[in-house]
Amino acid sequence: MKKPHQKPEAAAPVLTIDQMHAFLDEVFPQLGGKDNRAFIVEDISPMAARVRMAYHNRQLRPGGTISGPAMFTLADLSIYIAILGQIGPVGHCVTTSLNINFLAKPEPRDLIAYCHVLKIGKRLAIAEVSLFSEGSEDLVAHATGTYSIPSP
Repeated sequence: MKKPHQKPEAAAPVLTIDQMHAFLDEVFPQLGGKDNRAFIVEDISPMAARVRMAYHNRQLRPGGTISGPAMFTLADLSIYIAILGQIGPVGHCVTTSLNINFLAKPEPRDLIAYCHVLKIGKRLAIAEVSLFSEGSEDLVAHATGTYSIPSP
């Protein structure tokens, strides 16, 4: 018998990494496509995803740090990927809110997002994201977001 404080086991993802990349290439061709990916899905697991933003100097702001808008995009996209990994390719699943806290200056290198989905309901999904510079254990940003899931 499940105790009230125990979380149920998360279901296995319904999309593979290759399927997710194909879907993103179709609905977001501006992300670069398979030959020039700006964002690489590295892992999709139950209620979670890891996404890499490949470094490019166009992401820099004055002072040589990766810009807030670039980090915001990575956080938002990683939530989208983690949710779709669980519910399938729902193109019209959209951000309803996203809050990000910038905690440290990220180095000019790849950024890694670790996203954990906290809850998926009938109409809303809630997740949190931790962002790290590649090769560092120091958190550079933390985000929480809510997505609206359209009716079937």
